Amino acid sequence: MIRPVSLGKRGRIPAGGRPSPSQDRPENMTRADDSLPTRRLTVAYVAALSLIALLSGSVHLLLDHVIAQQRDSGTIINVAGRQRMLSQRIGLLARDFYEGHDEAARVPLLQAAATMERAHRALLGGTGDMGITHSLSDAARTLYFSPPADLDRRTRDLVLAARILAGAEGPRAEGPRTEAPGTEGPGGTADLRARAFADIRDQTRDVIMPMLDQAVRQFETEATERIEGLRRAQQGVLAILLTTLLAEAVFIFRPLVGRLKTYAGRLYDMATRDVLTGLPNRRHFLEMGEREVRRGREAGQPQALLMIDIDHFKAINDTLGHAAGDRVLSQFGRLLQGWLRAGEVAGRIGGEEFAVLLPDADTVDAAARAETLRRAVEAAPINGHATLAWTVSIGAARVSGGADGLADALRRADLALYAAKAAGRNRVHLSADS
Repeated sequence: MIRPVSLGKRGRIPAGGRPSPSQDRPENMTRADDSLPTRRLTVAYVAALSLIALLSGSVHLLLDHVIAQQRDSGTIINVAGRQRMLSQRIGLLARDFYEGHDEAARVPLLQAAATMERAHRALLGGTGDMGITHSLSDAARTLYFSPPADLDRRTRDLVLAARILAGAEGPRAEGPRTEAPGTEGPGGTADLRARAFADIRDQTRDVIMPMLDQAVRQFETEATERIEGLRRAQQGVLAILLTTLLAEAVFIFRPLVGRLKTYAGRLYDMATRDVLTGLPNRRHFLEMGEREVRRGREAGQPQALLMIDIDHFKAINDTLGHAAGDRVLSQFGRLLQGWLRAGEVAGRIGGEEFAVLLPDADTVDAAARAETLRRAVEAAPINGHATLAWTVSIGAARVSGGADGLADALRRADLALYAAKAAGRNRVHLSADS
């Protein structure tokens, strides 16, 4: 049987309560962030947000375009509808001016003709005048420039006739009248005005009005078709957006949340557990221990603390190598976790030092529990070193009811552990004041 005899000083916890890296971390342990695919997660998250932003922007732009189309279509229909009213106004003013000899109707007649001409050019050109930015469609262009409607020619003829009648076009516009009223010869001013009035009367009564009504209906139909097309496109983009959100929720965000939850759990374990033994580390043990001590104090239950040290651990490392020492620690961690009862808290608080808090246990119970653990360790073979003798020494102390009960129990149990070591190791020793 191999019994390491090169005994050095027992590994202690450095100031500040943290074990040294050589004691608490195996050499092949990797950093936590080395195993986290943060770049891949970031790229997936940014890509998902970018796609959502792109689709949301498309919906916004499409909606804005729908609003603009509605505004422009309303303007076109309004201007085309005003053409009907202007043609009626030209007919009424022409009758007042020509048949009623109302000279005051001359200026309004010319203004109505000028407004109708401007609106006509705006409808044809789509240059932005009067708020119209759409040029004519093929169907509207046929209505305006092809027989039988030929609305462009008819509108220009009506405007020209109104100007001739009012004296803004023809011989009267070229200079002062040289013939007495009623004596103008054929082809003179009176004849031109008579023909102009006849054209205005015939156009506004029988011809141009139905054509203008047809133009308004055409513009209304085209506006409805454009807006419905844009609405269908908007609904399509919205459906794509919702489908994308659902797909991202299922295929990106759900796995992302799952991975983050997994990594958060791993990080929590890395922060609170000793990798080699699987036991809580010193900080986590102290946190859990404080909670259990407070709970036991409030319930009026006795509590005890065990301090455990693997005997000759430095000699094991020096003689058989650190791999053997790691196997000892790993096996002791598994053995200790299997030995624990419900409610008992254990942790690795140093290189080869461990602590166990026993709730609802007095010193007699603690000594009995410690002895069962010592015997279990003594009988446990080490995988790969069946002849290796390894044991533990245990110090036990009662947890006092004071505010620093856990810290005081750790100190007294550590002193009891020293006493067990001094008495020959592989034994349990109770604190003197327990």
